[in-house]
Amino acid sequence: LHSFPTRRSSRSKQWYQRRVRGVKKDGELAFVSALWFWMTPQSPKPSCHDALVGNWVPTEKDLKCGRKPGFGVTINIVNGGVECNHKPMKSKTFHRVETYKLFCKKLGTTPGANLNCETQQQFAAFCG
Repeated sequence: LHSFPTRRSSRSKQWYQRRVRGVKKDGELAFVSALWFWMTPQSPKPSCHDALVGNWVPTEKDLKCGRKPGFGVTINIVNGGVECNHKPMKSKTFHRVETYKLFCKKLGTTPGANLNCETQQQFAAFCG
């Protein structure tokens, strides 16, 4: 969406704080930011969109780390360090999956396979 400072400085911190306030106050900017996040790969992660619709093909490393296409890997992309690789599945992850299944039912579609990330390592993990 925008170019932004990459160095950690007081100037870049102020820039980020202004942008966060802008997203909080501007619904259109918030929506466009969310859409950008959903559609944009952030290496080594694929985009959530690609992972969910089958455009992403997991590498050998992804498979070793338990990452397979489906809703579960979108949870990993968004919040893997907190929600994934926990047995039993965390409560908020369970509710996220159940809500997804409910929306699929209401929309007349099936949720597909690989709905949670309880056996997935986050994308930054070394899985060898």
